[in-house]
Amino acid sequence: MTQQIVLLLTTTVNVQRHKCLLYQSDKEDRIKTYLKSIIQWLEKTNFNIVVVENSGHKFEELSHLISKYPNRLEFIGFCENELEEAKFLTNNNSKGASEIFSINYAFNRSSLMKNASFIIKVTGRFFIPEFQDYLANFNFSNYDVLTQYDVERCEIVGCHKNHFHHIFNNDLLDESGNYMGHVEYVYRYKCSLYKNVIRCKPFPIEPTCRGGVNQMVHYV
Repeated sequence: MTQQIVLLLTTTVNVQRHKCLLYQSDKEDRIKTYLKSIIQWLEKTNFNIVVVENSGHKFEELSHLISKYPNRLEFIGFCENELEEAKFLTNNNSKGASEIFSINYAFNRSSLMKNASFIIKVTGRFFIPEFQDYLANFNFSNYDVLTQYDVERCEIVGCHKNHFHHIFNNDLLDESGNYMGHVEYVYRYKCSLYKNVIRCKPFPIEPTCRGGVNQMVHYV
């Protein structure tokens, strides 16, 4: 069952200082946090993994893992500030807008995502030990979207590939058709339009600092 699912791990190593809600800004701290999570996803689950990095860090630290897991791991990197198609994000202080762009950038270039039937975005700093066993209980051909238990948060958001360009649309429009920089509200609204929803249980995780605020996360 896990082979029809791809996990997309979103990462930003070199932060843009104008973005709202930014706490963990040290490059080395962010690299360590991401690597710890990515390695666990690879070594403790069977998921196919795509890592997208939007700030120019090449994650050479992953090269041996790409060689070890050539059929399970893809790395897709770019630098938002240097990409012509991302110019519309200049001076946009929404981290969510950058995340959505990264997700679409990865989708358009990833073999693993194109061959998946269900795509789940997970914030790259978090590893969820129970996730694989939990998802094994579902037939994903019967579901449209997946949310985490607290629908006000967006560390985990997933959908059937047929709905990808709706759930992860770059426009970030709310229910009134207005631009909404807080991406969690956009995800919540769009997911609410579907009937066949997996609303996950709360998953305990190893305490991990959030990137945007000085807060340790114990559950996602």
